[in-house]
Amino acid sequence: MESLLHYVWQNRLFYPSNIVADTGERVEIINPGVHNTDAGPDFQCAVVTIDGTQWAGNVEIHTDGDDWYRHNHHLDKEYANVILHVVGKPSTQKTVDIYGREIPEIVLRYPKEIDDTYGMLTTSAFDIRCRRIIPEMTKLERDSWLDRLLIERMQQRTERVKEINEECDGDWEQTLFVMLARAIGQGVNGEGLQDVARRSPLKVMQKLSSVVQIEALLFGRAGLLESDSTDEYQSRLKREYEILRVRYNLPEHSTRVVLKKLRLRPKSFPTIRIAQLAAIVSASRGNLSATFGTLSLKELSKAIDIKASSYWDNHYDFGEEESKTTPKHLGKDSKMLILINGVVPWLYARAHQMKREKDEENILKMLEFMKAEKNHLTEAWGEIGIEAQNEAEACALIHLSKNYCAPRKCLRCRFGQKMLAVTDREEAK
Repeated sequence: MESLLHYVWQNRLFYPSNIVADTGERVEIINPGVHNTDAGPDFQCAVVTIDGTQWAGNVEIHTDGDDWYRHNHHLDKEYANVILHVVGKPSTQKTVDIYGREIPEIVLRYPKEIDDTYGMLTTSAFDIRCRRIIPEMTKLERDSWLDRLLIERMQQRTERVKEINEECDGDWEQTLFVMLARAIGQGVNGEGLQDVARRSPLKVMQKLSSVVQIEALLFGRAGLLESDSTDEYQSRLKREYEILRVRYNLPEHSTRVVLKKLRLRPKSFPTIRIAQLAAIVSASRGNLSATFGTLSLKELSKAIDIKASSYWDNHYDFGEEESKTTPKHLGKDSKMLILINGVVPWLYARAHQMKREKDEENILKMLEFMKAEKNHLTEAWGEIGIEAQNEAEACALIHLSKNYCAPRKCLRCRFGQKMLAVTDREEAK
């Protein structure tokens, strides 16, 4: 509730006239100040008039006025320059600072409809609780918010790429490999394939001459070659891996990578995904940054157009053969998701790290030429009239759902703010 009071105060949605402090003095709000997100009073540099005298300083806001004492502000020198105490419920005693100075207190009065709307936004069972306001918004209002959300999403992804890059000791090539592996694993096995990539030095794979050796390394690092097998190809990979492990002094891992295939379609089994990852490394000869470092969508699509090695034409897992030959190409949707979730964030993060602002802009524009991904989040927005026309808009809507709608941060969302806006300003007077 206190966050709502902050919002009302910051956006001047309160009744501006006839404000009287508990001291009996008339108060006029000239400037509500700047919202402080760090320790200390809630708003800084506010300007108010109290009984005809203009004051500049800080404002503290509480849902319950007695929180001033519960939070020990009366003992804290940081609150000695508070000029006004703003509350939802009045205090049961006078507000004083550490020096015993009495601070005027006002009860924030604002239209009841704001409380009603905020209550609906924070308690409604609907995933998209602002759906009724969407048709009333202009295209400019929607598009400007989606543009901002896209940048937020890319900045968020940049932080994730930076974390992976730090784990890879600043090696951007290995970072890309880890990003590709996570993207190929998609939701179910994303973490698992990311772990496989972390355990598998790309610099070693750059020295390998065949896709069989690359598969041997990846399956070995995944822990999928440990058991005795009657499958000739699996046994071959196991022999190759043992040679590679000794030759390149690869450390053993005490835990096996967690990979799942329950309820997955066979073409999405982790074995197929690892084989496809091996094919990408093999096709690029391990030089991933040269292959995927382009900003040409056509070239990126070509680089990801691969299939697993011939053994997998007749297998989904080690052992039992299929009844017919089915080459394991990456599907159209899978290729798109690998570019969106693996390559593009890496490109953007690297451009940001190298301070190439023009490249950052071009990467965002590239998303506008990619087909929008379809999932339950983008489909939900489509049902209320916001249909993602391209991947840039889809990314923005996914970010909105995950970072604003799900955690109910409606006060920070422009759609939620639109619902809370007082349309009749005369009523607020």
